[in-house]
Amino acid sequence: MTSKLVTTSIKNTSRFFLHPQHILASSCRQRQSISLVQHRWRTSTSSTTLVPDEQHICLEHVACDNNSVVSILTLNRPKANAMGSVMLQQLQDSIENLESSKSDDASETRCVVLTSYSPKVFSAGADLKERATMTQVEASAFVTSLRNTLDRVARLPFPVVAAIEGVAVGGGLELALAADIRIAGQNAVMGLPETSLAIIPGAGGTQRLPRLIGAARAKELIFTGRRIDATTAAEYGLVQHVVDAGKAEDKALEIAKQIAKNGPLAIRAAKSAIDEGLEADNMANALFVERHHYQRIVPTSDRLEGLAAFREGRTPVYKG
Repeated sequence: MTSKLVTTSIKNTSRFFLHPQHILASSCRQRQSISLVQHRWRTSTSSTTLVPDEQHICLEHVACDNNSVVSILTLNRPKANAMGSVMLQQLQDSIENLESSKSDDASETRCVVLTSYSPKVFSAGADLKERATMTQVEASAFVTSLRNTLDRVARLPFPVVAAIEGVAVGGGLELALAADIRIAGQNAVMGLPETSLAIIPGAGGTQRLPRLIGAARAKELIFTGRRIDATTAAEYGLVQHVVDAGKAEDKALEIAKQIAKNGPLAIRAAKSAIDEGLEADNMANALFVERHHYQRIVPTSDRLEGLAAFREGRTPVYKG
């Protein structure tokens, strides 16, 4: 497969997109601000030829100043990023790319930013028009696939930071819940309205939301279908930062860049220790999990590099 390099300049920052031949250059929306980005290139994750309106997921990689990579996964389906079969398949393809240690583009990824092309909507959840055409068996299979896909997002070995602008409801909020850290623009609105459609959240919402904000608050939001604004979401602990509308991705990239400069093996071990420890049935077992992951890090060259850099008063260069 042949590739060509396309360069555009925005606010004195160069973006480099690597376009495999079957991906059109206009297929993902161009962002207004990329002040934290040095170089970007795009990975094709689809095995089929796409026209712009059919590329619902865009995966790009940002080269940071310490030679690490932050990957940006953008929801790109006008008008509401409604999750249909094509979008779900492309999300699965992108996750597979990120999971694969054999991918040249993803092998150095140290953090993922999950965002939307639109300042008005993160994702409105399931494509209800498509859902209405499905049989009961097909609808059940789709939800199972969505649930499994979002679980793969949660289980990515590196941190995922969700940048939420505008509406994030239903499956859209469930996708954000699969991230490790959530940033909301002031205009963000979040909720799980499924009970108003006589169903329940089926892609992790009934499990991840109460683990974040407590059972009582989660039950209220799910039982009533009530939507909450960014400020309330922060009060509940659903999001970690609220920023001006349109600035969520900038904040997410800032945090991702801070993560990317730290020891990548340590970051992965810390994520595993926290996630697995939370599932332990008692503190003794949770501490065993921590001890296991700590011992994995002790023999690494990155640990020695960190000690040497501290002793020599320089910035460490972690290899992972």
